[in-house]
Parts: sequence; C-alpha cells; structure tokens
Amino acid sequence: MSYFQLSDLFNIYSKNLYFCIYCFLILLMAKKKKILSDEELLALAAENVVLEETNEPPTSPVIVQKTEKKSKKKSKNIERKETPSKIKGQPAQIEDKSKNISKPVKKNKIDTLAVYRLPKSKSVSNNQKNNPIFLKFLQKVEHFLINDMLIDGASKIVLAVSGGVDSMTLLDVMAILAEKYQFKLAVAHFNHNLRGADSNKDLEFVKNEAKEYGIPFYFASGKVKKYAEKNSISIETAARVLRYNFFERVSRNFNADFVATAHTANDSVETFFINLFRGSGLTGLCGIPFRRQLIKDVLLIRPLIDFKKSRLIEYANIRNIKWREDNSNSLLEYTRNKVRLDLIPKLEQDFNPSIIDVINRTTKLIQSADKLIHNYVKKHLPDVIENVSSDSFCINIQIFSTFDKFVQGEMIQTAFLKYFRLSPPNLAKIDRILDLLDSDTGAFFEITKSITVAKDRNYLVFFKNFEKKDVNFIISKIGTYSVDGYKINLQEVSKRQVKFSSSANEEYLDFDLVPSLLYVRNWKEGDSFQPLGMQGTMKISDFLTNQKISFLERSKVLVLCSKNDIIWVIGRRINDKYKVTEETKRFLKVELINL
Repeated sequence: MSYFQLSDLFNIYSKNLYFCIYCFLILLMAKKKKILSDEELLALAAENVVLEETNEPPTSPVIVQKTEKKSKKKSKNIERKETPSKIKGQPAQIEDKSKNISKPVKKNKIDTLAVYRLPKSKSVSNNQKNNPIFLKFLQKVEHFLINDMLIDGASKIVLAVSGGVDSMTLLDVMAILAEKYQFKLAVAHFNHNLRGADSNKDLEFVKNEAKEYGIPFYFASGKVKKYAEKNSISIETAARVLRYNFFERVSRNFNADFVATAHTANDSVETFFINLFRGSGLTGLCGIPFRRQLIKDVLLIRPLIDFKKSRLIEYANIRNIKWREDNSNSLLEYTRNKVRLDLIPKLEQDFNPSIIDVINRTTKLIQSADKLIHNYVKKHLPDVIENVSSDSFCINIQIFSTFDKFVQGEMIQTAFLKYFRLSPPNLAKIDRILDLLDSDTGAFFEITKSITVAKDRNYLVFFKNFEKKDVNFIISKIGTYSVDGYKINLQEVSKRQVKFSSSANEEYLDFDLVPSLLYVRNWKEGDSFQPLGMQGTMKISDFLTNQKISFLERSKVLVLCSKNDIIWVIGRRINDKYKVTEETKRFLKVELINL
C-alpha cells in the first residue's frame, strides 16, 4: 500500500471522528471555555526521589523462599527502609515510536518467589468463578498476557499501583493469573505528595494491600511541585516524569521484564483529545499504546487498555476489591480532568453514547496508519539527514523538498526524537520550521529553550543551544592578547617584513590609519564594513553568508574595531579603508593564532 493510498483510507475511516470533533469545537466556542494544555514533556532527570523496598513477611505463608545462597543477595542499587538514600536521577525516557518492539530477552535472574499462592482472603469464590462478567474479564487479560505478551513462569512484572479502582483491579487480576502461571510480581507505588495526608494514606493502603496479597512492595516519594517549578513545567507533566523515572528504577532493582500500568480505554480517549488540542500530530492521535519500550529489555504494558472504566468497577464490585478515591480527580484545573468530566460526558450526551468505543476503534486505525507511515519515514530519513553530532544534525533541503509536507513533518519529529532524545515539536512548531524552507539563509526559529533550527544555504540545521561567550576586550594597537581560545598578535613591522599571504589569519594594515584604542568583540546584527577589494559597505551577516560560513560557526566570529568602525573581521577579511597602499609609511601586522 502506498502512502497516498494509506492517506485516502485514513480519510475515509476518520470522517465520523472529525465530525464529532467539529461539533465539539462549536460547543466549546459557544461556552467560551479555555482548554488548558500542558507544557511539552521535557527530557529532564528526576530529583529528590527516595526509593524504598519493604520486605516484611506476608500475613499468610504464600511465598516459598529458595534456599540457594544466591537468593540472599541484596540489590546493589536499593537502600533498606531503615536507611533511605537519595538516588541520582536519570533522563526521562521518551516513548519509542518505532513500534518494532519485541519481548525482552530473558535475563539470568535470581528467583525470590518460587511458588505463589493467593492468600485465603483474596481467593476466588465459587460464585465469582461462575460469574460471566468476571470470567470474560479474566480471560481477556489472560489472552493479552500469555498470547500477545508471551508472559510465562520466568517473567517478572512490576505493577504500578496508585490505590484507585483501576490499579487495584490490575493488582487483583494479575495476582490471580500469577497463581496460575507462576510469573513473579512486585507492587510499585509513587507518592506525589500533592494531597497532604491523603497521599500518605494512599501509600499505607497500597502497602497493606501488597502485604495481604504477599507481593513485594516498592515505593518512592517525590517533590512534584518543586520539580515543576524548577523546570517550568506543569504539575501533571512533572508528576509523570518523576513517576516513570521511579518505575524505571524499580524495574532495574526487581530485574523485571515488564512494568504494567492500569490505563483504560477511557484514559486512551482522554489522551487522544489532549494531544488533539496540543496539535501533537498523527502519533499523538494514536491514544495510549498497549505497550512500549520503557528501558532496554523492559516493556511497559497496559493489560486493561481495551476495557472501559465501568467494566473495571464491575469487576471490582464482584471481587469485593477495596480502593481509594483521589479527590484531585475532580479538580477542573487539570487538563485531563476537564476532558474526563466535561468534554467526554458532553459528547456522550449530545452526539454518541458510545463515543469512547468509537474513538478507540478509530485510534487503532490511526495506530496502524502511523506504523506504516513511521516505517516509510524510517526508511527514507537517512536520505535527508547529514552531519549528525551529539548536539546537532542537518536536513538536506534539496532532497527533503521532494517529500510531501506531511511526511516532512513526520521526518522532523522522528529526527528530533532520534537525535536529541526529546519530545518532538507539535504541529504549530512544525509549520514554523517548514516556513524556513522558503526563508533566506540565517533565518532561524527557537523550537524550545534548548533547541534552535536555522536555515543555512541548502540545509536546515538543528542544534542544541550553547552559551554564547560574550567577548568584549579593550586592547592597544601593539601587543599580544588571548581572546576566546585564540591569540591575537599586533605588531609594527617594516616594509621589508611585509609578506602577503593567502591566509586570512594574517593581514597587514596602514599603521597610521588604525586608532590606538581598539576593541575585540562579537559581531552584532547591523555591523557593516567595506570588505577588501569591494566598493561600498556590506553587512557582516551578508558577508558571512556569501563566504558560506555555517550558522553554527557565525556565533564564533569576532571583529577588531575602533569605537565607530569595523577594521578586521578576524580571520575573514579586513576593511578596505585600512589596507596598505603606496602611500603607507608604517605597517601594522595583525595575526590570529589558534591556541
């Protein structure tokens, strides 16, 4: 199937969805409400997070410890509860767009749980065994784990448990299946410290439930508000970055193959709308994927992603599962809550009571389309990318321009993620970047505080912003000076010592025309001079363009000048007004020496 055939297919299947979105936007404008958006996810390291493990014996003898000496080994990276320590943060992982995810390679593990049995308090009653809702729910999760994820008795799974109905349902169904298949479980709880005493109560609740199930328990506490303020990101974003950083570390300590979260079909639809309003592109409209790479050899999986939340509540009631309600879920100051409590009920009431099912089916179509497009982009991206380094890469405009605008945007987003390991730019920023294709050399756009793209002749240059050194020295007409990694030497020479060369690092000036007080500084926009051999003045920016000086190199160019005049674009060209002539009686040699 070609890309254009795929586009036509997508257009056909998405008509109903776009109609719903269109109708909603009309309603939104009528109400004059503003949907808040989060800042872009920043690839920042988590800080001030304390990771702890509890190893209290379970309330019932459900765990049989191995007797081998190896089973007594402790994790090197984890502190006991009695002596919690600060753990240095690691970069936040960016969702892998490759879609080419395979089951993690089995590691040489130390099994700490040889046999698992559900405690009596959590056992499945005969009535529950005969309940069709319970059985269908369990069978669907089982099929996902065993047939889709290929989980077996050697697998180790970390369960992300907040204490809400979703995660408590996940804990219960995974414990039931663990008894059947003997894969190993651990519970991980992250305390966001956003709700005071309630946050601590959530922690204690999950801790006690994990103990009752006989499952190892890990927890962490994060300073979410402080982290959000420090990095200028939303509370929601900060919480997510710290939380997933914690999951990564737990997975390492537990030597896990999988980390399972309790995301539902409702969560996926909410994510769809949030990304739609942000303008995050086709990938953002895929909703929440059922799996992605968390870290090397560890998959993040969502066993409940095809279930509506109402189904989870049904299951929880059948199994008499206890859970805690998060009061912050009712606060409309959070974008996700506005979508959950305001938007989706409105769509269900006014347009389609099955809107969640409709959008979930549509997101699966988009996922398929996104996978095909991503493979196409992945195949052709090497054709347009050049000069890759740790802090920059270039796009060849001539080749890049042969692709459709949509594919160009996908290429930019993929390259951004691949080479910078940062969340890709949204659609609005993609449009700004593509505008540079028709701009003059030197035009640039600051994508984020840390990343800039510039037009440089036949290239779009993406680079990490560096601290530009502010160079501004006062020097005399005679002397040797160290400036910004260079040595500049000025000396009076005789006519016999004048030896012109082709190197622009060595020039000769009319000594009597050069003022005694000189400056060495960065060139500035608006600076102009008369290049040697030319009539009239030229802006230094235009001169550098004509000299094919790259955008990155321009920031390093210095000038030797008087108070009012550029005398020498150092290492490039002197001002014609100061050149040596037949009338010159005294000669000034200026020389640039690399240190």
